[in-house]
Amino acid sequence: MLSSSGRPLCIMGHVVDDQGRQSVKTILVQNGRIIDVRNGKVPISRPDAILLDLADHEVVFPGLINLHVHSEYNIFPLWQSPALWGNRFQWRNNEQYLRDIKRFKDFLDASWRQESFDFIQPILQSLATEKHLALRNLTWPVAMREIQKMYGVITELQAVAGGTTLMQQTIRLEADENLPTFVIRNTGQPSQLGIAATQKVLSVVDFVRPGPNFDVPGSPANAADDTSDWPMMQHPSLDDFLNSVRQGNHRYYATIAHLAEGRSGYLQRGKVDGFSRREFAELRRMLAQIPDKTALAKANLTLTHACGLDYADPGTLDFLRENGISIVWSPVSNLLLYGDTLTIKTLLDQGVNVCLGSDWAPSGSKHVWDELKFARYFCDTLSLKVGNDQLLAMVTQNPARALGGVKSGLIKPGYNADFFVLRKSSAAQTALDALVSQDDSAVRCTIVNGRVVYGEEGLFVDSLPVDYQRLPAGEGNAAARKVVSINSALNFNLTMALLQVNALMIRYATETLQQPAFQRTRLLAADDLPYQERINALKTYVADLAKRN
Repeated sequence: MLSSSGRPLCIMGHVVDDQGRQSVKTILVQNGRIIDVRNGKVPISRPDAILLDLADHEVVFPGLINLHVHSEYNIFPLWQSPALWGNRFQWRNNEQYLRDIKRFKDFLDASWRQESFDFIQPILQSLATEKHLALRNLTWPVAMREIQKMYGVITELQAVAGGTTLMQQTIRLEADENLPTFVIRNTGQPSQLGIAATQKVLSVVDFVRPGPNFDVPGSPANAADDTSDWPMMQHPSLDDFLNSVRQGNHRYYATIAHLAEGRSGYLQRGKVDGFSRREFAELRRMLAQIPDKTALAKANLTLTHACGLDYADPGTLDFLRENGISIVWSPVSNLLLYGDTLTIKTLLDQGVNVCLGSDWAPSGSKHVWDELKFARYFCDTLSLKVGNDQLLAMVTQNPARALGGVKSGLIKPGYNADFFVLRKSSAAQTALDALVSQDDSAVRCTIVNGRVVYGEEGLFVDSLPVDYQRLPAGEGNAAARKVVSINSALNFNLTMALLQVNALMIRYATETLQQPAFQRTRLLAADDLPYQERINALKTYVADLAKRN
């Protein structure tokens, strides 16, 4: 459903380059691609072009890329973890998590199917009229596509509101079907990445797991257990990846895999998680059995979290760098769940390609831009000399490189026309200072494939001849000033969809959890006070850790 604007787009104003510097440029876009970038404000003799002439306090950034996001959880409530865990398998088996999040998700999945007919009946009636069919002839799979559409648009909206234009496969990782996107690009659709339709980007939750016949203790009392001797079993996804590498990477153009998510021993000195450490050792052992030693370097492998790797070992760093293996850093989620995270400065200094990822709403950031701002605080508090330009690269150029050099993450001719326009606090403020200090209320617009899909209502009224829908006023003051342009062919009503989600969530929270206040997070960080309080509390925790270290 990703579509480009039917008319050329001309943007004139301050533009950020690959070093994070800003200068006045004119960008010409057509058919979803950047076709020209010129110095200064250059009049374009295209009477059919849509012109965005930016103010001095506005700046164009390349659209952000998020390679670690479980978008189906984007709208979920915050989860209050009862412990700091050793690794991800512990909290996944914790009863509180299962009750508050996992069963909540299962309830939503089931209830969308059972209770959404009243919502989608007008849409189905419209489709029946268009196709001259009786309503009864529209099958349940058609209804299910409408339900998935409702969920998909909402989860993508939170990302695009934060300047994200490309994210990891939406809805479910490891799903075989080609899941559509509605507002944004995603790694699950080759055509949106400019790669061959016969290939795909594989997104993997686990390469290995504890077992077989091993029940991971999920009690907070076991959070500090030594996991070194847990039995380990290979997940079918690892075989899938290895077979692709052995066959010259013909099946998978790139792979993004969760690995070694747990305590790193960096901030929790001497408390590295044993099972996490062994996960990477097992991966290296399996990769060593591949006859062609050059194949891995062409696999475009990205490891998500990867906290358990021994970065004090030069051999580990050499292995990552020489094989072009990228790492996705998610400090918010790491710190909330494990009280620990990566030795990020070591990776950067050693030339490892590092990206930032937001993870998920229950214990992560609102969007990857917020993850970047927290990373700025983290580096400053621990006196790590990491520049704002490096952080910007972690959400633009670096993830594009991790995906094998897709044409995203930079504002250059031939690249995807994906941008977001940010209002700085003043014309004198630098673009990078604005990036780390402004919030998502300051996004003037987000552009995907040359089409303005989200932004301030005034822009749509004054400059854009397209339909749009307002974000419901109940989302907060910042959201009330924003609108989204959803392809009219989708027959999508944002307000009704959010009401449906809210009703289901309130019902589960009230009847099952008996916690009526346990409700959906808001779409914008600027409007979400509980989320802001959590991030501020996490900053205090990091400051305390820094003093102890």
